[in-house]
Amino acid sequence: MTINLTGINNNNENNLSGKSSSSTNTSLKLNNLKKYVLTNYIIPLYSEQWDILNNNILLIDETIKKINKYYRTYKLDELNFILELLKILKIVIAKNELIFDLEDKTKRTLNKNNIINMVYKTTKIQILPEYEIYNSILGKPNKKEPYNEDIINDIKLMMLKENITYDKIKDYINRKYNNSET
Repeated sequence: MTINLTGINNNNENNLSGKSSSSTNTSLKLNNLKKYVLTNYIIPLYSEQWDILNNNILLIDETIKKINKYYRTYKLDELNFILELLKILKIVIAKNELIFDLEDKTKRTLNKNNIINMVYKTTKIQILPEYEIYNSILGKPNKKEPYNEDIINDIKLMMLKENITYDKIKDYINRKYNNSET
């Protein structure tokens, strides 16, 4: 940033290294993206904070889209590595959820009676992330009342923001719609 005699601030596009400042802007974006992935996915996985992972897994598809966009633009191998890591993480969380559900079902059936059970595996049917977030925050609406489309649209917009987490979306929705319907 330079200031001239007229008092108008001008952006100085070149720095002492001769490179444009836009490269530092992109590296800042990439560093923020890496920090986001670390704090919301990798560190909670390592420390076995399954609640955080299960909440933020709803936002992983948007994160993957962002990384794909950056990878197409910058062609950095580390972005491809992070992308593959997030895909693996998505599978691990799905398998972990399956194990927890299976353990929960076996505990419930063992307490009721001592009959041998047969367990079979099916694929989980997932709805769009914005509807899953709606269900986890406000509960699934009855058949008589549909989803509140204003809340769904707000969730969609929040999901597109940088460094968004499930907790931030939940706080926003609870503050905005606490006194109004739903």
